[in-house]
Amino acid sequence: MKEVLMNKIAGEIILSLNPGTVMRKWRTLFNLTQSEVARLMGISPSVLSDYENNRRKSPGTNFVRRFVEALIEADMRRGGVNVRRYSLLHRDLSSAVIDMAEFDSPRSVGEMIRLLDAEILVGEKWMNSSLYGYTVIDSLKAIRSLEALDFLYLFGRNPMRAMIFTGVSRGRSPMVAARLYPVKPKVIVIHGPMDKDHVDSLAIELARLEDICFALSRVGSVDELVARLRKLQE
Repeated sequence: MKEVLMNKIAGEIILSLNPGTVMRKWRTLFNLTQSEVARLMGISPSVLSDYENNRRKSPGTNFVRRFVEALIEADMRRGGVNVRRYSLLHRDLSSAVIDMAEFDSPRSVGEMIRLLDAEILVGEKWMNSSLYGYTVIDSLKAIRSLEALDFLYLFGRNPMRAMIFTGVSRGRSPMVAARLYPVKPKVIVIHGPMDKDHVDSLAIELARLEDICFALSRVGSVDELVARLRKLQE
């Protein structure tokens, strides 16, 4: 399990045009400081900072290996929560997942909200928070085809992400699902209701209880919604 995750992280760093940015992303996702990682690598925090800010030439494979090993070791000392989270095995979810992406560099919640012409129903305080990815889900297909562990994978894939549910009638189901699982996405956006008056009041209350940014996108179609989201990767 750990080896697969290590290869995934190392490969993403090595293949990136901005490897330092990807290193910083993974360190942030593991909730580790530069000092913690640098200490395990046997280097100074300033050296790691230089790499993460792309002030040095691309790190070699040996440096990347030591960096990834430090992430894993530090997390295992804390119980291995992130190792288990990002190593979750999953089956093909393509029947319900319309689009999915990870960002090398963080995007703000506010940037995504504006791009999706969305109205925040709960959680405006999260506007300046960082996102490292998104998942667009067809709500009806998800209900019909996904199992409980699939939802756990989708929600836990990267909690610093936005989950966008399309084909929503009132918005209750996505928030009930978020309520049930221990790992919560930072943002849930629904697409379907005409306006906030057509959003289920319980969904809004659950978002408030879970302290999740909950928003309603007014973009005309799912295709346009996906096209706008893909601009965040440019």
